Amino acid sequence: MKKFGEYVLNFVLSLLFHWYWCIPAIILLILHFVLGISIWWAVGAFVLYVVGVRIFVHVLGWLVYMGNQDERPSKNKNPYSNNRRKTEKSKISDPAGLTERRNDDIR
Repeated sequence: MKKFGEYVLNFVLSLLFHWYWCIPAIILLILHFVLGISIWWAVGAFVLYVVGVRIFVHVLGWLVYMGNQDERPSKNKNPYSNNRRKTEKSKISDPAGLTERRNDDIR
């Protein structure tokens, strides 16, 4: 029940934040009282507003959910990545003995 209450609160807040989407329904309601057009046009526009906000909230929630998913590990296909360069460096000979000098200087 707590989860349903949070959903309803979030949906009502979304309706309030997107109030400008119901401007066509308000205009049609005013036209109903001024010109006498059918009120069902205003009701239909209001229903479309509510359904549109609900779809928007669900799509946005799905995008956030998908953005928070962990990425699947994939094989590294980059020939210039660090893993390959480490193996190539071990095969290079050091004629000047620079690695030995560095080790002696550190001690």
